[in-house]
Amino acid sequence: MSILGSAKLAEENGWPLMRSERGFGKTAIFLAAFSAAMATWCFTIGGFVAYYLSATTGTFATLAGALLGILLVTLATLPMCSKYGIDSVIASRAQLGTRGSYVSLILVYCSAMGWSILLFIYKGRAIAELLVSFDIMDRSHFDLCVKIVGVLAIFIVLDLIRKGPEYVRSRGPIIAVVVAVMSLVILLLLVQRVGVSGVVDAVAVSPYPQGAGNWASAIEVLIASNLSWWAYIGTIVRTSPSARGSLWPVVIGFGLGVGLGSLTGLYTGVAVSGSGGDPTDFLVSQGGLLVGAVMLVFLLVANVGTAMMGIYAASLAIRQLPKADKLSWKWTIFLVSVPAMVIVALFATSANSFFSIFLAFLGVAFAPICGIQVADWFILRRQRYDVRSLYQLDKSSAYFYVAGVNPAGFLGFAAGIAVYIYLLDPVTYVYRPPFQYLTASFPSAIVAGVVYVVAVRVLVAPFGLGGYGRRTRVPQAGTQDAPPVGDVEPGPVTPEPAPARSELPVLGPRASGAG
Repeated sequence: MSILGSAKLAEENGWPLMRSERGFGKTAIFLAAFSAAMATWCFTIGGFVAYYLSATTGTFATLAGALLGILLVTLATLPMCSKYGIDSVIASRAQLGTRGSYVSLILVYCSAMGWSILLFIYKGRAIAELLVSFDIMDRSHFDLCVKIVGVLAIFIVLDLIRKGPEYVRSRGPIIAVVVAVMSLVILLLLVQRVGVSGVVDAVAVSPYPQGAGNWASAIEVLIASNLSWWAYIGTIVRTSPSARGSLWPVVIGFGLGVGLGSLTGLYTGVAVSGSGGDPTDFLVSQGGLLVGAVMLVFLLVANVGTAMMGIYAASLAIRQLPKADKLSWKWTIFLVSVPAMVIVALFATSANSFFSIFLAFLGVAFAPICGIQVADWFILRRQRYDVRSLYQLDKSSAYFYVAGVNPAGFLGFAAGIAVYIYLLDPVTYVYRPPFQYLTASFPSAIVAGVVYVVAVRVLVAPFGLGGYGRRTRVPQAGTQDAPPVGDVEPGPVTPEPAPARSELPVLGPRASGAG
């Protein structure tokens, strides 16, 4: 098989990528991150911030929250995913166990498809609003149009990504440039229509009496939103040969993408009553055909890159299930998208009520996992994984633990969830002290990490489970042993190579292609 074909199979099945197969440099990583981050959901995120803070204070909170969230999730995923060329779900097997990692797989699927569903609904709503504004369609058909456009958008995205993962990322730079230009145009149009004073002097929509609570709530919205990049970051950085070289492109790409889009939503939310952060209706009503055309181009392009990465990340996660890689790539992405089609077709009108709960779910789910992974990688494992054990799903794996589940991982996960829910009710968004000083995600991550470290040292490591304190050696074809797997990154052949991909156990046939 050619190197290109091998790399494509590795991409589609979650196998570790060799350094020679990782072709994304700093610029490509930044553009991929930015194009994934910038989408119309940012308007709604900014609209949530507008409930708590004015435009001036909200700007600082938006940028701070975006960067804090990206910092946490980057620490949890980038070092190991870039070092070994693996995705986030595979990496979580070291903390949750070979079977316990199915929990992270489910979380990845729910978050990636949740965002994608919101994007398809927003695209449908915005285009329907444009059609109504231009008297092309009667408003009585609005809901039906949203559903039809949303489902059609899913099929368009599927047609784009059916050509394989490399095609997905190769379109990232084009989408990123278009989205960046269009988002700036929209922001300028908004300021032009309402005036600088109209934005600066506007007050928060429905703030809490306590100022600290408003700051913490706004920052938490951005932190929780950015924690959902847990799967996306692993998917992107595994194609980069350098973790250090990927750090700032990822942080700035995702942080700037979410921050810039959310600022547009924030300014719209405080300046345009009842908008919820979405500038589409206001700008079209104020600007006419020209502004409507600008908005239409933005809506058609902005969500494509993010939806492509979302469905790709969800598909990659699902292919980690036993026997799932027997399906072709085309069938995988289609079956992964079927629930999205059903939800968009039946529940498109419930997107607003769903969004706040979805944001809280992201914080509840991913903050503890991030805390556990940071503690495990930097404190317990000293930045080394046993690559072979990540792909061995039976008792021979160092990460099999107890029946494939790491009890320490789930104790830490449960502790983090409990802390988050105590500090911030995920349904009502009512908080308890000391949320107003700490937010909810960071305490959740810290507690989860501390509980995990203690549990590993008390319940796991003393019994020889998890590969803690030992140096796994992989036999070579000869009389000498190979160096510890954790010390060697997958890369081109060297005098002391890491285990070849052909030596790694993979469920299902290897000939599963994209056809």
